[in-house]
Amino acid sequence: MIKISERTTPKLACALLCTVMLAACYQEPSSFQSQGDTIAIPQRAETSGLSEEYARLRKQQIAQVDYRLSVNLDSTSESFTGTVHADIQFEKILQQPLTMDFAGGTVKSLTVDGKETPFKYNGYFIAVASQHLPNRQHVISINYQHPYSNNGSGLHRFEDPKDGKVYMYTDFQPYDANRLFPHFDQPNLKARYTLDVMAPKDWVVISAERESRVEKQEEKKHWFFPQSQRFSSYIFSLHAGPFHIWEDNADGVPLRLMARQSLADYVKTEDWFTFTKQSFEFFQPYFEIDYPFKKYDQILVPDYNAGAMENVGSVTFNDSYVSRGEKTQAQRMRLANVIAHELAHQWFGNLVTMDWWDGLWLNESFATYMANLSLAENSEFTNTWENFYLGTKQWAYYSDQRPTTHAIQLPVENTDEAFTNFDGITYGKGGSVLKQLPYYLGKEEFRKGVSRYLKELSFQNSTLDDFISHLGKAAGVNLETWQQQWLYQAGLNTIEASFQCDDDRITNLTLTQTASEEYPTLREQRTQLGFYRMDGEGMKRYATLPVLYRGATTRVEDAQGLPCPQILYPNESDWAFVKVNLDSVTLKNMAQHINAIEQPFARLMLWQSLFDSAYDAKLPLDEYISFVISNGAAEQDINAIRLNSRYLSYVYSYLNQIPIDDQRRENLLKAIEEFAWQQLQQASPTSDQQKTCFELFTEVAHSKVALNNAKQLLVGEHEIDGLKLDPDMRWELIRLQNRYLFADYEQAITQELRKDHSDRAKLNAIAAEAIRPLPEVKEKWLQNLIHNRDEFKLSELRKATSNLFTDEQLPLFYSNSERIFSELDKINNEDSPELISTYTRIFPLMCSKEGAQQISDALEKKQQLKPMLVKALKNHRYTSERCTKMGQAMLDQKKG
Repeated sequence: MIKISERTTPKLACALLCTVMLAACYQEPSSFQSQGDTIAIPQRAETSGLSEEYARLRKQQIAQVDYRLSVNLDSTSESFTGTVHADIQFEKILQQPLTMDFAGGTVKSLTVDGKETPFKYNGYFIAVASQHLPNRQHVISINYQHPYSNNGSGLHRFEDPKDGKVYMYTDFQPYDANRLFPHFDQPNLKARYTLDVMAPKDWVVISAERESRVEKQEEKKHWFFPQSQRFSSYIFSLHAGPFHIWEDNADGVPLRLMARQSLADYVKTEDWFTFTKQSFEFFQPYFEIDYPFKKYDQILVPDYNAGAMENVGSVTFNDSYVSRGEKTQAQRMRLANVIAHELAHQWFGNLVTMDWWDGLWLNESFATYMANLSLAENSEFTNTWENFYLGTKQWAYYSDQRPTTHAIQLPVENTDEAFTNFDGITYGKGGSVLKQLPYYLGKEEFRKGVSRYLKELSFQNSTLDDFISHLGKAAGVNLETWQQQWLYQAGLNTIEASFQCDDDRITNLTLTQTASEEYPTLREQRTQLGFYRMDGEGMKRYATLPVLYRGATTRVEDAQGLPCPQILYPNESDWAFVKVNLDSVTLKNMAQHINAIEQPFARLMLWQSLFDSAYDAKLPLDEYISFVISNGAAEQDINAIRLNSRYLSYVYSYLNQIPIDDQRRENLLKAIEEFAWQQLQQASPTSDQQKTCFELFTEVAHSKVALNNAKQLLVGEHEIDGLKLDPDMRWELIRLQNRYLFADYEQAITQELRKDHSDRAKLNAIAAEAIRPLPEVKEKWLQNLIHNRDEFKLSELRKATSNLFTDEQLPLFYSNSERIFSELDKINNEDSPELISTYTRIFPLMCSKEGAQQISDALEKKQQLKPMLVKALKNHRYTSERCTKMGQAMLDQKKG
């Protein structure tokens, strides 16, 4: 799976462990729906989710299982029906009850070996007493019914508002496959699946295998799929609908690409198939294993909670990857990256699968690293690692500095906890740590270790130790210390280079490593030093030097005698995972010569260091703004332009709340606004820079002049050469009008909806309404979120909460904050982690001690909040405290 943004929904920790005496587990007998004879209650807590402890017990019970699944779908009902036959071989005669996972459905009947058998069902799992399973092999057959999902998990149903066509898809990770059919939903009980599906006659049905035959039956078709290879149920799939289909092949592997009919005209199939084939070309020789499955389908689906999901042979992608306008090169690279990420999973994750969810980070981190490696070595994108640094790695750095940071490798006690820490540490830091390993072990040694791991454990489950031991053996290196330092210890280290020169030559160069008091581990890793001096009008890199550093200080003997640098960067080309403090000489020369530095990657990293200084409250925000505006206009590297635009947008948010005098605030806000507008007009026509500046402008425009410019762009009264507004860009301008109640903001929504009938238009209209700074609008959407949420899809609620309280609307939030905080208890009791995640988006930046204290009070009073809510609130408080420090730095500067 890949996240589409930092805000993608994690799963929550809510299941209670219960492994004590039988009577202690069973607190409320009445909550079981008794069906048949009285049976013993299994050693399992009567809650949602599956504990690791119980999963281990069930793994000891079951030697092997295969499923035969029949599902009946239609386009109008609210639920579907199915029958599953589970052919189970037990390790030994059962001594405890057997449970099968099945959340939120109805069990119509259950038989064992064809004989109707007593069972109990509590809405979470089905229990069968051991006396009804006396042998070592049985077939359990279950007839059931289950509602379609509208929150993107389980079997999700979507009706396209543009043409009324209905589509369905599954999304299961980590513990939602049991919302499609009853079974043993844990990764180390791999199974083979035989599937047949009844569906409307104009639909196509997709799963891990290609259909073996299709029979017509009046208004329906009956699809039959052969038995699959053995894999975990969370990567099983069932997708259906009247998809538009394109076909190709990758070195003999059949490829299909599918999208709903209303989006088909926008799909750039050449990009999809090219990026897919390039990934196949890279991965098969790298792993020394041919693609392990029989076909490869890619299905674009709406209302998706993540970026994509690596289902065996039938990967789902968020159809937001389909643009209704021309993509920037960065957007094309993101598409190529997610395609490569999901294909990498077919080997690492699907062929070889983690034994339990504590290995999920490795699954995702490996795919993150391999996707970028594939692009860097076998694609048109020459700045892949710069993009990795700009996106994934910055996410990791910021996550690792928050109070909610954690070790990469963590115990996961239950399935609800599996995604609690699914964040920038899991993806970003994990991927970055794997990226440094080839520098540490050797690139070929790393590759060989990965290949041997996949070969020896094909179609099996594995642990972290399995993976690390294969890497260590291939390189002849004991990785135990490395594993402990990097995977089991939290926190971000900082390095700084210091040097002395004599006769313009380095006489001494030392790297100093530090750690926070809370996470004091000092680590060992390989980095690269970059040395720069002015040569004519350019600041040129004249030397690089690899260094293995460890402990508090490392003296770099090989640097002695090199020319004295004007700029020294201690993590050149981003080898290491470490925060950089720049020495005073480098800081001075960077400020004077940043545009003269010839290496784009070096400039990118120095621009990042500049913002880090502002974010750490070392550099006052007005000085940061002045430097970017003075020097950023000359920057030509698109990644540096993207970085500066991103951070100017952040700084704009901070300025809306920092307690400075209003005139000073408005001067700074106006400076950012005018810079964005000037850059938009001066950017090369149709360029990526032009699109990036448009995005910045729609985030920071606020004055009447700017808002009028935006309106004129929307209605065609003003044109910028090369700027072609696609439908989604038009909605950004409409959202901007509504944010400031400018001109005919209500009519703008109505008029656009007449032209744009898509689901995206409906979501954008919700955003544009929710963002209005009107008490009655906030009240309406709070009512919808708290009391009327069953009337909305999760994607609609998410769009509303993300726009409900912008940074300048803090008084409106405070007038509702008591109610918002009081509802935390109710939201906390919801079973849906997706809804809980959606609710956390309602909290804006609160850049004050009072705002931070309000969050602290909520955390103190509400002791039973689930981990995801606690984490979200702690991160909001941290951001508020950071913003407060930045404000104080500006106040101190004025006093000085």
